[in-house]
Amino acid sequence: MDNSDKTRAIVLKAIRYGDNSLIVKMLTEQNGLQSFIVKGAFNKNAKIRTALFQPLTLLEIVSAKSHGDLGYLKEAGIEYAYQDIPININKNAIVLFTCELLSKAIQDSETDTELFEFIHHSLMHLDNAATNYADFPLKFAIELSRFLGFSPNLSGYKHDYIFDLEEGCFRHEGSGTSYVIDSRLSASFFKLCSNNIFEDVFLNFTNTERRLLLEAVTDYYKMHIGGFNDIKSTDILKTILQ
Repeated sequence: MDNSDKTRAIVLKAIRYGDNSLIVKMLTEQNGLQSFIVKGAFNKNAKIRTALFQPLTLLEIVSAKSHGDLGYLKEAGIEYAYQDIPININKNAIVLFTCELLSKAIQDSETDTELFEFIHHSLMHLDNAATNYADFPLKFAIELSRFLGFSPNLSGYKHDYIFDLEEGCFRHEGSGTSYVIDSRLSASFFKLCSNNIFEDVFLNFTNTERRLLLEAVTDYYKMHIGGFNDIKSTDILKTILQ
C-alpha cells in the first residue's frame, strides 16, 4: 500500500544533517507544518538537489511518513518559479524577513489551507510587483496576524489616539499599559492596517516611518505569540528598503 502524500509546500528552513542530508521545514497545503529529511541531498548525483530549498521556494512534493517525527521526501520540484525575486536585492531581503517571520510565528502543525493560499498568493504577488512593494513586509505581517488570531482592532480609532500593542486596539492616551506607539505613528499604523496587501497602494511612508512601523509590528508579534523573539533580518530590511 502506497503511503505517499502529494502536496504543494513552501520552504521555511533547511539545515544540513550529517555529511550528505538535509532536514527541511515546510508549510504544506495538505498537512500544515512539517519537517522532512532529504537523504543524500549533497551527493553529486542527488535526485533532490539542495538548490530547491531556498527560503520560501514554492514546491510540489511527494513525501512519505517514517517511524520518527520526520517524514522523508520522495520527490520535489518547483511548483512556481520566481522570476524577479532571485535577481532583485530588495525583494530578496523581503523574502528573508518574511521567511523568518513565518518560521517564528507559525508554531503548530494544523492544516490551514486558507493560510497556505494567502502566503502562496502573497509571494507570487511580490514576485510580479513592479513598483510599490517597499511596504510589503508590513502589509504581510498585518494580514498574517489576522490568520493567527490577533488582528489589530481598528474600530475604535480616532484622531490623536494611540495604539496599545498589548491590547491590540486604539485608545485615548491617558490610561492602559505602557506598550504603546505614539499618536503620530499610530495614525500611520491605522493607514497600514486599512490597506490590503494585494492592492498596490502607495502609502507614502517616509523611511523613518517605515522603520518605526517595522519595529512596532515586530513588538506586536512579541506581545501576542509566546516565545517570539527578535527577527534578525529586520536590520537588513531597514538598510536596503528606501
